Amino acid sequence: MKYYHPLLNTISEDQSDWSISLERKPTEATENTSIKDGIQFAFDSTSIGLFKNCPKKYYYSIVLGYEPRTMAPPLAFGIAFHTVMETWEKLLSAKVDKQAAFIRVVRLAGLLGDTLPAGDNSRTKETLVRSVIWYLDVFWEDKAVTVTLPNGKPAVEMHFQLPFMDYLGHEVFICGHIDRLVQWQGSVYVSDFKTSKYQLDQRFFSQFKPNTQLPLYLTACHISAETLQNLPPAHGVIIDGIQLGVNFSRFGRGIVPFSLEEINEYIIDLKYWITQAMDACKVDYFPQNTESCQKYSGCHFQEICSKPPARRQMFLDGNFVKRVWNPLQPRN
Repeated sequence: MKYYHPLLNTISEDQSDWSISLERKPTEATENTSIKDGIQFAFDSTSIGLFKNCPKKYYYSIVLGYEPRTMAPPLAFGIAFHTVMETWEKLLSAKVDKQAAFIRVVRLAGLLGDTLPAGDNSRTKETLVRSVIWYLDVFWEDKAVTVTLPNGKPAVEMHFQLPFMDYLGHEVFICGHIDRLVQWQGSVYVSDFKTSKYQLDQRFFSQFKPNTQLPLYLTACHISAETLQNLPPAHGVIIDGIQLGVNFSRFGRGIVPFSLEEINEYIIDLKYWITQAMDACKVDYFPQNTESCQKYSGCHFQEICSKPPARRQMFLDGNFVKRVWNPLQPRN
C-alpha cells in the first residue's frame, strides 16, 4: 500500500518522489554489495556504531543480517516522523501552497500512525499526528531554511557514498543519508530530528557531541565539497528535539557546532574504527563486549549470546528475521 501525493490530477506510480510506502515488508535476502569476500568496505553510522558498541552485535546485525521480527517503537516512530517532515519539505519545494501541504502531511502522519507497532503509549498514532501539527505550528516560519541543491531539489534525505580510505589496497567508502541541510545565520548546517521521552535540557543535547552519526555527516559534506560533488561544507548540526508524552509533545532546538579541528580528529578515529571492523571481518572473529549488554533498554541479542555457541544459530533463526543492511543502497 502506498500514499500518493495529490500534486497533479493524475499521478503515475513511477513518480517515486511522490509516493510513500505505508507498509514495512520483510527485506528479501539479497547480496550485500557492501561486503566482498566477507569484509565490509562501505560503512555508515549504523555499521560503525554497532561495531564500536559490540563487535558481536555488529556481526549478527550487519555481517549475518539479523534483526528483530518487530521494529522497536522508538525506531518506527522516528522513521515515520522523518518521513512526514521530508514530505513537507518536498511539497514546499514543489511550490505547493503551505496550507495545502500542511493538510497533506497531517493526513500522511495519520496513515503512517496506523502502521506503528504497539507497546509504547508515548509513540502512538495520536502522538505522531499531534507532534507533526504542533511542530509545524512552532516552526511555521522556520529561520533555518532548507538548502536548494544545484539540481533544484531540496537538500532532504540525501544519500552519499564517498571514497574515504584505503585498506590493504581496497578502496573504502563512507555512506549515509542526511535528513536535511539548512542555511542558518549565513552558514550551512546539518539538521536532524531526535525524539525522546526525557526533558530537552542540556543533558539531552550534550549526547550529540561526541557522537558517531552526526560528525560522519559533516565529514561527508566536507569531502563532497572538496571533490566538487553535491553537498556543501557544513559548520555544525541543528538538533530539533521532540519530547514525547502520552498527552503532550514539546520541542527544543539545539545548535551543535563542530570546528574543522574536531572533524579532522573524528576522521582519524573513524579510520581506526573502520580498520578494526575490517580486521575483524578478515579474521572472522567478533568478540563480545559484555559491558554493553545492559546499555539503554538492553541488547536484543543478549539472549543469543547467553546460549552455548553450538545452539546460537537455531535461536537466531527462530527469533529473528533476515534482512540486508547495505550502506550503498539509497533509500526509495
